[in-house]
Amino acid sequence: MLSYAQSSMLVVVAMLVSVFMVLVLNWVWPIPNRKLINDVTGWQLGILGTTYGVILGFMLYTVWIDFRAAEINAAQEASSLLSVTRIASALPAEEREEFRTLGMKYADAVVHQEWPAMQRQEESRAGEMIEVDMWKLLAVVKNDASTSNSVDHLTQELSQLSERRGLREEQLRVRLPVVLWILLLAGGGATVLSSCILGNDNKWLHYCQVLALTFVVAVTLTAIADLARPFEGSVTVSPIAFERVQTIMQLDAPR
Repeated sequence: MLSYAQSSMLVVVAMLVSVFMVLVLNWVWPIPNRKLINDVTGWQLGILGTTYGVILGFMLYTVWIDFRAAEINAAQEASSLLSVTRIASALPAEEREEFRTLGMKYADAVVHQEWPAMQRQEESRAGEMIEVDMWKLLAVVKNDASTSNSVDHLTQELSQLSERRGLREEQLRVRLPVVLWILLLAGGGATVLSSCILGNDNKWLHYCQVLALTFVVAVTLTAIADLARPFEGSVTVSPIAFERVQTIMQLDAPR
């Protein structure tokens, strides 16, 4: 995805294009001639702008909700990992230490391998392999009847860890459908073009109006594009929850 600088450049380019469109229209279709149809184009622009504004606002709200869901899910995944290591503290010393070591490795793999890979639009299975090792260790522990209560809790937390990890991978793969992008881009272009067609004797006021509309549309579209991919671009879900869990597990280590 784009950085802040690249997104800003796109917004500036869109604004320059809209001004150029007004200049061309003023040359090929004089303002007095366009003023004659203001009564028609004015109410059409009002309906078009209102409809597109509703669509744009709904899409921005939707991608923001999805972004927050990705943040919450990452925090819950980290919380499940911490719960696994803490529940394992009731196990015999050897198994307890193995679970803590695997937990540390999982958090490290997520922070230093999986998150950078997700930012490059790639998938990494480093944490999944460690999760498999946890399940194998749990299968060994199940043979000890004295730890049955802890095993039940561990099974539940490991299941939640797997579920949340799977959800994170799904959130990485999901993209806005192409048809929605066609709707957003075509609607934005039609709305800006309609504002350019209006005839206004005050050229500078008209330029300012078109620039303001283009700015709002372009900024909103770049925000939607960024938030729609929660693990990529300039605004991303941070692995801070896993970093915090790493610190806590280090503090929980026996001395």
